[in-house]
Amino acid sequence: MKEKRVKESEIVKPALKIIKDKPGITTSELIKELEKVVQLYPGDKEILKGRNDTKFSQIVRNLTSHKKNNKFWKCIDKEKEGINTGFYINEIGENEIQGYIKKEIKEEKLDNEFQRKIRESNVYRIDELIKANSRIPEKISRSSKARYKTDARISKTVLKENNYICEIEKLTGNKHKTFDTNNGTQYMEGHHLIPMKAQKNFENNIDRSDNICCLCPNCHRAIHYGTIKEKRTRLELLYNSKIKGLNYNKIYIDFEELINNYYI
Repeated sequence: MKEKRVKESEIVKPALKIIKDKPGITTSELIKELEKVVQLYPGDKEILKGRNDTKFSQIVRNLTSHKKNNKFWKCIDKEKEGINTGFYINEIGENEIQGYIKKEIKEEKLDNEFQRKIRESNVYRIDELIKANSRIPEKISRSSKARYKTDARISKTVLKENNYICEIEKLTGNKHKTFDTNNGTQYMEGHHLIPMKAQKNFENNIDRSDNICCLCPNCHRAIHYGTIKEKRTRLELLYNSKIKGLNYNKIYIDFEELINNYYI
């Protein structure tokens, strides 16, 4: 089995964001900053023979030196870039970062609407839940980027089944206190472990209780907006607790595939 390592493609987005916040940053400084936000595998930390570099730092150096067919370099101001001047974002890079931000804003609006529907929903009886779980996935529109319909009642049922306690709290034993709502329950949010945008890659419905997590707002936001380390820590716990149920329903996905395709 091939050793798992961080890929160049996985660090382009965090690298651009770091350079945006710290214009003029050098490669060595960029390596240090990326090490704070990227989840490193054991192989990434190995020291290269006869050098002071780790395998991860070499990946970053490759990213900043290999200029052909490299998305990173399309976003860097080549007139300012240099050994002594560091890196600066160009107009293409600014547009790329704005694209990340717009996408995050759009996803946040959709998620806020989904959480509102969950709050307003009733829970399912067990027979109703089984039927809802096994329904055929249905697109909202015919476009190639169409979203799939979700049933907020399933998420509401998952929240109730977890007694409105964050699933990560249950898995770690650390208390995740939020606040009480008007209906007397602690406030929690629903989250699809395999995001609904992945539905096109699965024959069976993934808007199902096996794929939905009951999370406190802090854990939920960390999964959406945290560093790769923050995301991985929480997602690995949730993945390990839910993958057996997903596999039982013929929904298969490797953890690294989940992370790399939908959370980085």
